[in-house]
Amino acid sequence: MIQKKNPANLTEGSIVRGLLGFAVPLFLGQLLQQLYNMADAWVVGNFAENEAFAAVSMASHISFLIIGFFNGIAIGGGVVISRYFGAKNEKETERAIHTNFLFGIGASVLSTIVGVLLVPRLLVWMHTPESVMPHALVYFRIYFGGVSTIIMYNICMAIMRALGDSLHPLYYLIVSSCMNVALDLLFVAGFHWGVGGAAVATVL
Repeated sequence: MIQKKNPANLTEGSIVRGLLGFAVPLFLGQLLQQLYNMADAWVVGNFAENEAFAAVSMASHISFLIIGFFNGIAIGGGVVISRYFGAKNEKETERAIHTNFLFGIGASVLSTIVGVLLVPRLLVWMHTPESVMPHALVYFRIYFGGVSTIIMYNICMAIMRALGDSLHPLYYLIVSSCMNVALDLLFVAGFHWGVGGAAVATVL
């Protein structure tokens, strides 16, 4: 069932306070998402080979495109959800949520298949140096193998924000960001898994 009370009802009370209460967690969440690859690059740069660091740096560009693309789709779905939610049309709100969620599952499967199959060709198009290629292949195969975690995160967080809750997505992202750094240190610095460890940490 949909919650009856909107966590950030922008139609009541102070407009400025309502907007700030909704926008500040949203801004901080976007900032934390950008720090994900920075954390990978920092750990790999300090505890792995130079080629592994180059592979992670290259991956940041692809990650930015993927996150941006699916985040845009998720926001578009969120517009439909928030429209029905604001109109207090519970049936259509639930239908829009289910549609958005099912789209995320389908996109996850398709992205995993296409990504894993096209990784070698993608790296050639990016003019990846031969010394970096093995590390980049490992990173991208693991990344695309678990890309569903990234896609479904954006879908689910967009649904929550469409229902007026921008605070809980921030909490979840803070926890996952801390876990990412801790797992990076464990897998790369502790277990010496190199670039594969950084990719596994990001997916987890």
